[in-house]
Amino acid sequence: MSENILDYFGNKLMKEVRDETISSLDMMIDGKMKGSTAQQIRGKISTFNEEQLMTIKWLITKITDLSIHNLLMMIEQNDDIKVMVDDNDIKEDSDGLEGELYTEDGWISRFSKERYEEI
Repeated sequence: MSENILDYFGNKLMKEVRDETISSLDMMIDGKMKGSTAQQIRGKISTFNEEQLMTIKWLITKITDLSIHNLLMMIEQNDDIKVMVDDNDIKEDSDGLEGELYTEDGWISRFSKERYEEI
């Protein structure tokens, strides 16, 4: 593996979890998905104006990022939970997994294609 295990894991997490979650929910809101969940969402937001829809989309990224943050913190704080990449526990290469998400050098900035705004 050419990249270190933390970057490998972070890249996968950003592209396959963060980006997919945000993209899927955006497509549901925009009417580009037709499944039952998408139809339920469209029904609940059908009376929303543009500003309200933009607020929902803003919340999507915040909820997604907070969920990933809390998942990483749970992994970090529980010694009985190990996430292995090539037989290496990712916790061993980090001083705090949840902190790997943020800043200009974090996983979100480096690997995610979806919108992000730090608060």
